[in-house]
This record gives sequence, structure tokens and C-alpha cells, in this order.
Amino acid sequence: MDSPMPTYKISPLKKIFKIIRVTFKLLLAFLVITAIVTTLVVYNCGDEDFKFDFNDKLVGNVTQLNSVRVGHEISPTTEQEIISAITDTSGPISIGGGRYSQGGQVAYPDSLHIDMRKFNKVLAFDKDKKQITVQTGIRWRDIQDYIDPYNLSIRIMQTYSNFTVGGSLSVNVHGRYVGEGPLIKSVDQIKIVLADGSLKTASPTENSELFYGAIGGYGGIGVIVEATLNLADNIRVERTSDVMDITEYKKFFFDNVRDNQAAVFTNGDIYPPNYERVRSVTWIKTDKSLTDEQRIRPRDAEYYWGPKIVDFMADYDAGKWMRQHILEPVYYLSTPVVWRNNEASYDVRELEPASRKETTYGLREYFVPVEKFDEFVPKMRAIFQKHEADIINVSIRHAHQDPGALLAWAKTEVFAFVVYYRQGTSREDQEKVKLWSKEMIDAAVSVNGSYYLPYQVYESRAQFAAAYPHAQDYFALKQRLDPNFRFRNQLWAKLYPDDDLQFDKDNVKQYFRGEEQTFLTIPEWYLVFNPVEYANYLTADKAPSRFPFWESISEYWRLYDRVRKVTEDIYPENSQYITMLRVIGISTTIEYMYKGLYEKTIGTFTAWTAGGELTPEDKIITQAQLAYSKLIYDEAWYKFDFFPWIKKIWADTDFFGKNFIRKLERKLFFSLEFAIKTGYAKIIGYAATSSYEQSDGFIYMTAKGAGDVQSPAKILEQKGDAYLLAVPRWGVFTAVLPDLVEQGFIFQDISGNTRIVLSYIGSGDTNGLKDAKLLFASPLVSNPQQQRVYVYAAVSNLKHAMQELKAKGFSLEHIYDY
Repeated sequence: MDSPMPTYKISPLKKIFKIIRVTFKLLLAFLVITAIVTTLVVYNCGDEDFKFDFNDKLVGNVTQLNSVRVGHEISPTTEQEIISAITDTSGPISIGGGRYSQGGQVAYPDSLHIDMRKFNKVLAFDKDKKQITVQTGIRWRDIQDYIDPYNLSIRIMQTYSNFTVGGSLSVNVHGRYVGEGPLIKSVDQIKIVLADGSLKTASPTENSELFYGAIGGYGGIGVIVEATLNLADNIRVERTSDVMDITEYKKFFFDNVRDNQAAVFTNGDIYPPNYERVRSVTWIKTDKSLTDEQRIRPRDAEYYWGPKIVDFMADYDAGKWMRQHILEPVYYLSTPVVWRNNEASYDVRELEPASRKETTYGLREYFVPVEKFDEFVPKMRAIFQKHEADIINVSIRHAHQDPGALLAWAKTEVFAFVVYYRQGTSREDQEKVKLWSKEMIDAAVSVNGSYYLPYQVYESRAQFAAAYPHAQDYFALKQRLDPNFRFRNQLWAKLYPDDDLQFDKDNVKQYFRGEEQTFLTIPEWYLVFNPVEYANYLTADKAPSRFPFWESISEYWRLYDRVRKVTEDIYPENSQYITMLRVIGISTTIEYMYKGLYEKTIGTFTAWTAGGELTPEDKIITQAQLAYSKLIYDEAWYKFDFFPWIKKIWADTDFFGKNFIRKLERKLFFSLEFAIKTGYAKIIGYAATSSYEQSDGFIYMTAKGAGDVQSPAKILEQKGDAYLLAVPRWGVFTAVLPDLVEQGFIFQDISGNTRIVLSYIGSGDTNGLKDAKLLFASPLVSNPQQQRVYVYAAVSNLKHAMQELKAKGFSLEHIYDY
């Protein structure tokens, strides 16, 4: 008898595992399809061809950071043009030369900018007295070309010869010259045009206060138009080099260099990242034969390897090691003999990188009393290593005490620590540099030293006052000669204390915001206004299946591309904000993509079964969308409480009843949508609170006016008719600011910025705008007969800009805070 066939039963546990595997595969397939479709949708949206030109006069600098939009620019060639430009105008004036200062020291927003680079003639020359008189827009290299045939050399200047004389005077430069110090020591006299248009001559004995205030005064006293400079002999010099521990450098310098009458140039290069070894390089007067017959470096020299080597050192610690242990030991084996003018005619192009778009190079400089050298170096080392600063080189220079400049950086005999570093250009990277820069200022001040002012303006007013004890004398002179604070730039905009609007903004923790954010918030706010359109659409009893979800997706990415194009070449990249825009854009694309697909199919079918009649569920969904659209105007979307609305749609409506299919479908669809959003909101809320510094909820500004500042705006400080104000962010900001404008308040800055974006709704004509400038415009996706118009305006001119748009039939929708 045959035995029966065995039977196999699948255990319940295996069934569960099988269901899990199938579910996981389906979910994975869904996610892959979603990713592919979303990528295709995003790729085919946007506005890659959009172009925008601010048409502003942009004054930049060598770092390509901190560019400033000026109002009008002139390039004078005569003193009278400069005098007329001052006397024929009444607003702010800024002065620029070679534009090698790095923090906006040569420009001010909406100012009359005097570009001095064509004001560049040699006016007088006396070979026997070794003196030359020049217009101050001339570059040092042009003077070198003029005096070299007479075997003369510039007595004091920077290492590089590209700078203008006027710019060098305004920052009171120094170089590597042994036994010298600040440039002011080699200046016989200057001529300067003051705020009243008068032309004054100043020297150490004539109008001496003006002389000592203007030199090193960063364009705050007037326009230096002429300078008489003392020269030196052009001699042969030979290079010597010694390597030592940094603890030995001070003694070596005093024993071998400081009082050596034959020494001409000297500097010590500290090797990062350890900052423990230094190479001392000194050029000594010699009668030896020249190893390089060139009297002066050629202007058209090609610099290929220098920038690449610097980039390599910046990229890798191995590059820094190779420089210290291989490249420089080989380089310094030779002892070249050259003319002084050859060694003094370096071109900044030898360090210029191929691009400064993502990274750039900058300088900072700190001055330390010579007796405090060994105390300062460990502080410097600790700061750089703590912040992992990408330091390429720290060059040690020496300077004798300044003879009397009011803003003297050499308060005593000092060592100068010239820090050459690389940084990223993004907003986040700039904040990192700001941290170590301010700590370095504190370190210098702690040893009774100071810091140099031509670089990125990160210092607080307290740090400035500690480093420059005679600043009040300078400001008193400026107040007397320039009572209307006409000569200004980004440095004095921050530090000048006698302007009513110069509140101590550094003490307001979240005062400053990047101006690029007024543009970058446009796509983010679209995700506020689009739900408002959707809620209004439903309120008008229109079918949700007809709402243009796909057009809404396209509009978001159009706005994203446009604001990227507007900001990419003008402002630092704000990578955190841009990443956030991508994240919310992709999540919104997925939501609208599936919601639109669902409403066009199942939603349309169930609406058909109801004969187009609205169910109680439809009305609750409309109420929920209205509540959501109202909250996100003043709060982050993830703070909306989605879950109670799920309970409401089930509790407040009958399960059965008329149009049952539509009722049930609406309940299920709405519950699923808001359940997903409940979970997603918790994730995003957690990420936002853990990843970003939480906003205090205010936008800060300085303004003048005599109106009544009412809640919710707050007065933080008041000086006469000048106010430091705090206004709540988000929707309240748009409600409060027009009231302040109508009361007559004129803003100096909002969040430290001079431009702000506004959007208007209407069907008027945007041609011929004068007080506001059009960015772009788009039809409303839910009502193409109306358009949303985006403009930007000067914060000081908001009243006229708003009046202009209103007169053209537009209604203010939003003012985009930062």
C-alpha cells in the first residue's frame, strides 16, 4: 500500500515575512519611481535661461567679497572735478583707488563714488632732493617706472606695487623696510579736498592735525589729491636666509637685523600648520655683481606656477609640509643679487588664483609690541589650530613707532603679523573667518597691540576703541571738518560713533542677516502664497481637481532658478538656505505631483458621482486649508496641528448619507494626506530646531522719524529722532513696516542691508518704474488675469517705491525680510 503524499503547511510566521518582503519591494519600487519621476519633473521645470542685471554701479575688491552698490561714479582727472563733485551734491561720498582693501572701505551704498585711478599724473620731481609730487590715483609701479632711470627708489610702500598712492596713504601702509615703519614717515606733505570743497595743504608742520588725521584715516576726512613723497637710492641688494625655532626669532632679529645699517628688506615667514618654525629673509646692501640684470620686474610677466603652488598648499597639509621641507630649502639655496627696485616691484598677479568663485584669499594683520612677541605667538597658534583656519603664511614684519597719526597702528615699536589665508566664499565660510578674526583681535589687544583696518570689517566697536585709543580725537576732527558725515564707507558706517544712527548693533545678537536672503526667501514664501491661492480657490466652491498643481510646481522652480541667477554673482553663496529651498521644493513637488494626479483621477470620479455637489467633508477640507494658509503666514508650516482636523472630518460628518462615495473618498484621502503631514512635520520640526540657531522672531533696523512706534514694533534704543527698532518677522513684518513708512520713518538699514524685495498683486503696467526696480513677474496660477510682481527697492526709499506701485494699481502682498 502506497504511503500518502506528505503535505506542507506554510507557517504563519513565514506568511508574515513574505508579506513584509512583498511590501518592502513594493515600497522600494514606489520610492524609486517617485525619485525618477520627481527628477524628471524638476529637470523640466524652472527657468534656466533667466538673466538679470542689477544695472548698479558695483564697487568690489580683490577678494570678490563685500561688493557695494554705489549710486553714481565719477573718474576725475582734475582737482576741480573733485571739488565740483563735492560741492554740487549733498549725499554720502566714498573714495576708491586700487580697490585692494577687502571689507568695503572704499565704498558706501548709494554714495557718490570717486574712482581716483585716472587721477594719476606726476606733478613735480626733484632728483637732488629725492622727492616726487604726484596725483594720488597713481600706482606705485608707475612711480617706479618714472624714477628708476634716475637710480631712485620708493622709500616706503607695500610689498606689491599695484596699489594707488592715495589708497596707501589712506590706510597708512608699511612694507618690509628695515628701520622704517608706516608710510607717513616718508610723506613730506599732502593736499586734501574737504567736505566744504576747500583745498588744504597739510604736513607735519602745517595743518598738522589734518595731516595726521587724513593719513591712515580711510577716506573719512576728505579726498587726498596730492602727495609729496621722499625717495631713496636704488641700490643693489643680496638675499640672505636663516631658519630657526620661532622662540629664537626675536633675539635673532634684534641681534642681526634691527640695527644693521646694511639691511634693506626683511621679513620672517612662519610655517603653518604648526607655527613653530620661521624663516628669516633679509636683503642686504651689497657691491656684488648682479645675478639678475633686470632693473625692475616686467609688467607683462606670466605667473603660472605661483598660484598653483599656493592652491596646493591651501588644499593639503602635505603641500604646507613640502613648502617648508622641500620647496623653500631648495629655493633659498641661492643668494641672488638684484636692484632694490626689482625686489620692490612685485605684482599681485603672482598670487591670483584662476577663480575666486568658491574660494578666495584674504589678509588680516595684527601689530604686537616687540617685547610681547613671545607672549602673542602661542595665542595666535592656539586660535588658528582651534578653528582649523586655512592659513597659507604668516609673515613677520617690523615697524618703528608712528610719528603721530591719529589712527596709528604702530603705537610703539611693533612686530606685524601679516596673515595670508584661504576661505570659502559662502555665507557660512565668512562666519567661520569672523570667529577667528575677532579672537585674534582680542589676542592682539590683550598684549597692548592693535590690528589693521583695511580688511573684512568684523571688529566690534569695543575692539576698535581698545586697539585705537586716539580714535575719539580722529572722530572729533571728522565731526568738525565733515559735520554731515559725507565721507563714509563700510568701515565708518560701522564704527563712526557720532552719527545718530550708529547704534551698537553688534550687541543685538541676530541684527545682521545676509542681503541675499531677501531674494532667496521668494520661493519659500511662494509655498505660503500658493496654499492661500488653493484655499481661496476652494472657498469659491471650485473643484480641487481643477486646481493647477502642475503649474504650481513649475512656478516654484521658476522662482528658485530666478533668485539663484539674481544672487549668484553678487552675494556670497548661502548654501544652507539654498539646500533648504531644494529640500522643501522637492517635498512640495512630490506632494503636488501625487495630489494633482489623484485629484485628476479618483477625485474627479467621486466628484462626478456627487454631481459636482459639495459634501460636508469638502467644506471641512476647505476650512482646514484656510486655517493652514493663515498659520503659515506667521509661523513655520510644521507648527500647524494637522491631527485635530483628521478627527474633525470623522466626528463632525455622518459616515453614511447622500453622496456616500464622495463622502468616504474625501474622508480617506484627507485623513491620509494630513496623517502623512503630521509625521513629516514632526521630522522637519526636529531637524529645524536641532540644525539651525533658533530665530528670536524679530527683524532689526535703524531709522529716523518722529512717528508713534506702537506694538508689536519695539524701540530698543532712541537718540533724538533716531531709532533702533525691532519688528516681528513673517506676516507681521509686512503689516507693520508700511505703517512706519506712512508715519514718515526713513530707514538707514534693515538687518544691516540697504535693499529689500517686495511683491505686489495686480494687472497694471510695470513699465517705467523709477523708485522700485522690477525683478520679474508671473501670472497667478489660479487666476492668470492677475500677476504677482516682484520688485526691489532701497530701504531708505520705501515710501516712494510703495506709492509708485500703488499708483499703478498694484496691491502689496509681502515684504520679504531676511
